[in-house]
Amino acid sequence: MTSPIRFGGLASGIDTDSIIKQMMQAERVPVDRLEQKKQLTEWRRDSYREVNRSLLALRNSAVDMMFSRNYYAKTASSSDESRVSVVAGPSSGNASLTINSATLATSASHVAVANGGGITNDTAVSTLGLEVGIRKQTITAGTTELTVKPLPNNPPTFTDKDGNAITLAHTYDAATGKITFDSGVTIPEGAQVVYEAGYQVRFRNEDGGALQTVYVDENAKFKDLVTALNGTKTGISAFFDETSGKISLTRKNTGEQSIIEFEGTAAKALFGLNGFVAGTNASVDVNGITLTQSSNTFTIDNMTITLKSSFNDGTKVNLSAATDTQKIFDNIKGFVDKYNETIDLMNKKTREERFRSFAPLTQAQRDELSEDEIKKWEEKAMSGMLRGDTILRGTMDTLRSKWSGATSSTNDLDMSRLFQIGISTGSDFTNGGKIELNEEKLKAAIEKDPEQVYQLFTDAETGLLPQIRDAAKDSRDTITRIAGAEGSGAQTHSMGKEMTDIDSRIKRLNDLLIDKENAYYRRFTAMETAMNQANAQAASLSQFLGGGM
Repeated sequence: MTSPIRFGGLASGIDTDSIIKQMMQAERVPVDRLEQKKQLTEWRRDSYREVNRSLLALRNSAVDMMFSRNYYAKTASSSDESRVSVVAGPSSGNASLTINSATLATSASHVAVANGGGITNDTAVSTLGLEVGIRKQTITAGTTELTVKPLPNNPPTFTDKDGNAITLAHTYDAATGKITFDSGVTIPEGAQVVYEAGYQVRFRNEDGGALQTVYVDENAKFKDLVTALNGTKTGISAFFDETSGKISLTRKNTGEQSIIEFEGTAAKALFGLNGFVAGTNASVDVNGITLTQSSNTFTIDNMTITLKSSFNDGTKVNLSAATDTQKIFDNIKGFVDKYNETIDLMNKKTREERFRSFAPLTQAQRDELSEDEIKKWEEKAMSGMLRGDTILRGTMDTLRSKWSGATSSTNDLDMSRLFQIGISTGSDFTNGGKIELNEEKLKAAIEKDPEQVYQLFTDAETGLLPQIRDAAKDSRDTITRIAGAEGSGAQTHSMGKEMTDIDSRIKRLNDLLIDKENAYYRRFTAMETAMNQANAQAASLSQFLGGGM
């Protein structure tokens, strides 16, 4: 609201505005106190939310650590990576294998002069004598119209799901390829529209497998056909060298079941393959046992083995897998570090000194200070918002108890509790309940029995992580009821309701202050009016008396 323009003290010479301003400063003290109370509540809410974010990160870390991959990490090695490589899976045993010899699996491959010669990238497919493309498109039940592309050579026909010809009443627009079904026509499930368009090449890429088909349009060039053969679903890699006129075809998979075989006289002539070519299987001697594999990558005892070269020269390649103790230790340490970060934050909040003499600044006080002075003041004023907070102290006590209480059922009584494997809350109570790791002891436990370490952390009833997860969630729920979630509405948490109430009280007091200020101005205006009248009377009297002499 725009403040009215007032001119005071014209008759009395008194600085009316300054006097009223000073009087209103005293009147405004209750409002300033409410605004300071609101600011303190906001700072306290933000401190709670900071803790809540840390608790959420801890809970998420606990959930992630419950996956078995964190406790069954394996490391694998090969005595000759140039010949054989190995990767150990989480469930690999601590195994040792010897590869005595190996023959690599190969892919089906074929090189020929395309069409016997005379072919270029821009040769029209229509000149190669390929089969006309027989295309099919499934019709969705309830369809009233559809458009077939590319444009059919002849009016389309229809089949049921088994490929039997059926009749569906319709009209067909040859110029656009649009089919419009008559009103009342029922489309059977799995029905298809069948039509001729462009050209096709049929082939098999697996012995005994179904025929596959690639299509090209009526005006396609030979390079378009090569691109179609290179499609993601064909399983074939095709390359055409225009200079030599040769085309190279390679099956992407290896093994004797991997083949390249074309159907149709024209296709066979085009690719120079009247029959089929096949790949070969890999043969590998493992610990004296000869194995046949369709791929150069295969799995034994959950160890993924990759053959990189063939050899039979008496050289042996030794493979081994073992528990990756360092990786598992690092995973556990990462969780402990996240836990300690959360405990550090809550300790800081509950122990932080509270400077009660540094109240939040009023707007008038801010106007008199520099930005640097405001910053330094508020560092003190914001400190200790959660000092001695019972919710945070209770949370820390609960979390601490979970570490000492976690157990698992085991025949090895030396590994039934966390402190026995080098994880404890420590004897130094000044550290605020942070977890301490005995690296040597924990690594020894991991080497001895990673399964037992896994159970100590993840057992659904007595394991550490489910308890930490649930405790963190319960504390977050409590804090959220008080301080709300990020971006939540004021009416969803108690602090928000408190600040809304303060806002209402501030508004009422500000309305009263406006009325009070206007009342002061009315009184001073009345005084000025009275003084004007008195001055006018005095002037008249003086003039009257002077005129009589």
